[in-house]
Amino acid sequence: MKFLHLLSSEASQSITFHCLGDPAYKTKDKFSSSGSMQREDAKPRFIGWNKHASNTLLEPHLIQDECKIQDGSWHQSHFFFHTQDSRQLPIIDIQEFSSSLLNHQQHLETGPVCFL
Repeated sequence: MKFLHLLSSEASQSITFHCLGDPAYKTKDKFSSSGSMQREDAKPRFIGWNKHASNTLLEPHLIQDECKIQDGSWHQSHFFFHTQDSRQLPIIDIQEFSSSLLNHQQHLETGPVCFL
């Protein structure tokens, strides 16, 4: 992997969430400093090869987000990563990827990394 990183100036990878009635971007309750309840979007955090989280240097492009449709059918959310720092890929961990619903099913599909 180190050799690929040394030879590459950029990299890309796609990740797909297959979900049955649970959004990829969830809303969760949070208390503000004034004590009032607020709602905030909870995005999955992707951890890259160099251990940086997606909310810092590695931010995905959300290509398609059908997982917010909760009709009892399977849907998909597609994330695409492209970076000029090839050491950020591949994605090695995903955090805050959990279900809030009972009888929920989900499947994660990681695509190959393309080093350029």
